[in-house]
Amino acid sequence: MTLNGATGYAGASGPALDTSKSFTVSAWVKLASTAANSTFLSQNGTTNNGFQLYYSSSTQAWAFGRHSTDAPGAVWRAAYGSKATTGQWTHLVGVYDATAKELRLYVNGKLTGTRDWTYTPWNATGPVQIGRTLSSGTYGEYANAAISNIRVYPTALPPADAAATGDNPEVVQLD
Repeated sequence: MTLNGATGYAGASGPALDTSKSFTVSAWVKLASTAANSTFLSQNGTTNNGFQLYYSSSTQAWAFGRHSTDAPGAVWRAAYGSKATTGQWTHLVGVYDATAKELRLYVNGKLTGTRDWTYTPWNATGPVQIGRTLSSGTYGEYANAAISNIRVYPTALPPADAAATGDNPEVVQLD
């Protein structure tokens, strides 16, 4: 899907993951502009997203983050990866490892960012969003990008699988 950064998005009818547990999300993206944040994949809570795979204009980098709670004023934590580029397909993989209490971001098969996430895990029970995110009860950060081959896994993929740039990593066991 190709989105213009203004209003386009796709939404599922419900959640894809229990965000209080470990999970992995991935997408191929082709960013069209670095002028503003672009969200590729997120999952709603009531007020905030439970995760966001996106481009951060403030850091000019790829990112994967979460809100600390679904309440107003929640803390935002993100793993910021390598510098983003426009006009080329890039494979992004965000991993939330509940056991390690860590966020990880892989870009084109390389681990490029990690961040501790020591808050009490919470489950965002709202629908998956492609091309926008929910923050403080308002939708925004519409993607100015092409987005393809989205994958969602209900586990923290091991490093070798998270680093795979193909569409179907070789998962030995899902917990």
